[in-house]
Amino acid sequence: MRNSGIRPMVEGGVLAAVAIMFAFISAYIPVIGPFVNLIWPVPIILLGVRHGYKWSIMATVVAGIIIAILMHPLHAVSVVVGFGLIGIVLGHAFRAGFSPARAIGWGAVASLVSKAAVLAIGAVFLSINPLNIQGDVMAQAAEQAIDFYRRLGMKEEDLARMGEMMRTMLDLFKVILPAGFVLAAVVDTYLNFVVAKAVLGRLGHRIAPFPPFKEWTLPRVFLYVFIIAILALYWGQSRDIKLLYNAGVNLQMLSTVALLVQGMAVFYFLADKYNLSRFVRGIILFLIFSNGFLMQVVIFAGAFDMALDYRRLRSPHSV
Repeated sequence: MRNSGIRPMVEGGVLAAVAIMFAFISAYIPVIGPFVNLIWPVPIILLGVRHGYKWSIMATVVAGIIIAILMHPLHAVSVVVGFGLIGIVLGHAFRAGFSPARAIGWGAVASLVSKAAVLAIGAVFLSINPLNIQGDVMAQAAEQAIDFYRRLGMKEEDLARMGEMMRTMLDLFKVILPAGFVLAAVVDTYLNFVVAKAVLGRLGHRIAPFPPFKEWTLPRVFLYVFIIAILALYWGQSRDIKLLYNAGVNLQMLSTVALLVQGMAVFYFLADKYNLSRFVRGIILFLIFSNGFLMQVVIFAGAFDMALDYRRLRSPHSV
């Protein structure tokens, strides 16, 4: 019994040390630091898979305390609070045998909670709003870009149009921040899923893989969300209800991304069905992502498949 308790303690100490090292790399190495920051939860995931979520929680707390002592409490908050919960949840999901989609879903929820916690801590204890800071930075960058083009001799009327376009983009950025946070949560969860799965495979743990991309099918609820978003946009604009309009913009962005993913899966399904070469696929992909009309066609194909199950991948009771 004593040995059974020593092994997780030793591995927990080693993986907590790796997490602390990741924090140092993310803070002091410019090029790879941001990437290492994103995969900070991986050691926590490994510990959770091998010994359970209680050990991953303890390692996260210990790593946070040591990072706060050796570096700065703010860095501990941004790293440990911002990414620790993802590691705990994904580690438990792997250990419990969750399907990849379910693991990503719970991990994305954990990521959103972590991001909200970081923002709340900044607002309560530091009296700062990171969202406002980001907006101010972007506005300053836009002004610097306009000054740069003015020094190059661009006409004032062209600069005025450019400034108006940048202000419009900045206003849109502020509106779609909630959708951006959701998409960022899915992306960083997926990244940690892939990296942790690869490491666990080397350690002898078999993690269920995602199905081939051509067989991906997202819940039909995204199609309903898209319809709701269009209605919210219409009613919000026609009735001048700003909150409803902004909600519609965010819902439309999220559902459109889902439909695009579904449409790309349909494309890969058809490409395999008709044995298209890699060269032809590459040309088509380039045209899709460089032509707005073709991208809309792919989104429509995703909506069509989501509604009618063209690929016949859904069970009769799926939604």
